[in-house]
Amino acid sequence: MSATVGIDLGGSNSFAVLYDESLERRAELKIDTKAREGAASVVQRVAAQVKELERMVPELEVGAIGLGVPGVVTGELVRMAPNLGWRNFRPLDILREMTAAPCVLVNDVNAGLMGELSRFKPAPHSVVAFFCGTGVGGAIYAGGQLLEGWQGGAGEVGHLTIVPRGKRCACGRRGCLEAYIGKWALNRRIRKRLRSGKKTVLRKVIDYNLVKNPVKSASLHRGLAARDRFTRALMLNYCDHLAHAIGLSVSLLNPEVVLLGGGIMEAMGTGLLPSVEKKLRKYTVNTRPLLELSRLGDYAGPLGAALYARQKLQPSSIRNS
Repeated sequence: MSATVGIDLGGSNSFAVLYDESLERRAELKIDTKAREGAASVVQRVAAQVKELERMVPELEVGAIGLGVPGVVTGELVRMAPNLGWRNFRPLDILREMTAAPCVLVNDVNAGLMGELSRFKPAPHSVVAFFCGTGVGGAIYAGGQLLEGWQGGAGEVGHLTIVPRGKRCACGRRGCLEAYIGKWALNRRIRKRLRSGKKTVLRKVIDYNLVKNPVKSASLHRGLAARDRFTRALMLNYCDHLAHAIGLSVSLLNPEVVLLGGGIMEAMGTGLLPSVEKKLRKYTVNTRPLLELSRLGDYAGPLGAALYARQKLQPSSIRNS
């Protein structure tokens, strides 16, 4: 039997799921991305991840791979993926060579939105997605299809300018949303607090190196649950910046639904949503959209990548056993 592997490659982790012909999950595996070891090394690790999935379910052979990456995708070229350190890189050249399976490339948030849309019956008229984690990715759905843009760059909400001439972003520009609510941006504020010696529960909660690792969503959740004043202020500021960016997208696209996903929202979305909704009032003139939390969690990206692969690869090009 032929299987499809959907992969959500993030700045911190690579999560791959093997689906059978009925799109039932048969195996899954999460590994550290180790982006700082270089682009080729990352893709080699992903290829090894696919091979391990095949070993876990020997009766299935991988016939197609959908790779979701956090960056601007044009065809098989990743033009820019700041959180992976990629520019003008072609990961499928390595992935195909190591797995011998047909592969497609898709923006990770486009994949996540496709995965989430599979549960809507019927699909909304239009959706803008914000996936908030190590980076901040976005996607747009309207008129029954994803809007990928001229060169694949549509939906880059993490690089909307919310503070002109503001903090420098990993993309090289200043004032981007990601420069304020991406996890590395949160790291800087947390490290400053810890160095100051001022009180915060995060001092006890964080037992890992914030220079090398992005802050864990679970750590922030524990800070909020403990009613830590610093964590509360940090996340209220987070909600304000996020609402600002949502307001910009609403003014431009007037979506029916704004979908909020990613690690931060999966860990704390229920608690953050009222603050985002309240702050959104000052940033919108159009009718405010329904704010909807992602429900598929980590599985949205792999499922969407698998669906994208099946959609793009004709049956004749998918290897069958």
